[in-house]
Amino acid sequence: MDRWNLSIAAPLLMKEFGWNETTMGLLQSVFFYGFTLTHLPGGWLADRFGGRRVLGAGTLGWTLATGVTPLGGSFAGLAAARLALGLGEGLNMPSISSLVARWFPLEERTRATVVNLTGIHTGTLVALPLSGWIAETWGWRPIFYLYAAVGVVWVALWFRWAAEPPLTGAEPARVARVPWGLLLRRRAVWALLVTTFITNWTAWFMYSWVPTYFIQAHGFSLKGSGVVSAVPNLVMIAAGLAAGWVADRAIAGGQPVTRVRKVMLAGGFAGATAFLLALPHVPVGYAAVACLAGALACFALGASTVLVNSLDLSPRHAGVLVGLQGTAGNLAGMVSPVLGGAIVARTGDWNLNFYLIAALLVVGLLVWTRWASGEPITPALPRP
Repeated sequence: MDRWNLSIAAPLLMKEFGWNETTMGLLQSVFFYGFTLTHLPGGWLADRFGGRRVLGAGTLGWTLATGVTPLGGSFAGLAAARLALGLGEGLNMPSISSLVARWFPLEERTRATVVNLTGIHTGTLVALPLSGWIAETWGWRPIFYLYAAVGVVWVALWFRWAAEPPLTGAEPARVARVPWGLLLRRRAVWALLVTTFITNWTAWFMYSWVPTYFIQAHGFSLKGSGVVSAVPNLVMIAAGLAAGWVADRAIAGGQPVTRVRKVMLAGGFAGATAFLLALPHVPVGYAAVACLAGALACFALGASTVLVNSLDLSPRHAGVLVGLQGTAGNLAGMVSPVLGGAIVARTGDWNLNFYLIAALLVVGLLVWTRWASGEPITPALPRP
């Protein structure tokens, strides 16, 4: 909710401050500078000191950043708040992946990961229509105050109720040494990083610009855009949950992990590419909503397997490996919103972005099916 509220506020901010799509895209991308800086350190801290503490501290930090965002009366002030938001949120996924590796066995990790992703998508699903309604009724600033209040409640409940991983869990609760050389020499790791870059490029463009796309390209109102933008996310949630169940069932049934990971991503990315190539040719707004929903449903099938693959390759160093993934993926997040906005500002054509994403998904499919693996690459280490 805190990450995507700016995408709903974007049209009002552009009007209030006189910005064009290029400037707004730059503001959207500032988040990823902070998000990138803390991903790898966050993963190391989570593996070393425990994901419970790191996740709680990160959430408190980004909640405070959300609360002060409306106080920024200029590009610089708003950019500083979004940078701080990214610094806090960068600790999120590495901490959670580190916790999943320590709480869940192999045949349950895909479901555990997609349930986490479902939380992210559900926050987006709630935020898009709710933010649109708040913005149209009271303006954009109350969105940030409300979501900051929700964050404060969550932090209090987390530190009260969340438990440390069990000492007898799937992996040691603490790991001090990271085999950097072993990880970075493997093609499977580089395939994971490249595919993560492509996955994040797609996701960050969609979340940053889809509401504005529906307003400008299909004539929806601010409130209507928030509602219809939630539909593809709802479909993506359902598809992601289904993908997690199918993958874990196949692994539990004896299918090789590598085969499961490759088939899920190849099928999902191929379907998403087909829908994205069709999207520019649909005649009316609601057809575009349906087409984009199909694209993101297929995309979720592939994206769900990309994140959990870190736990396949190195479960005891999952936080660090997800930190590497986040660093690679957030480089895409820095560029995707800015380039996407600049393309529209220069050409007036949203469809060029969808063609570009389709091409990237094809590259990801080829890289993944050639070099990805689901087999562990780190040696078994004695428990501390």
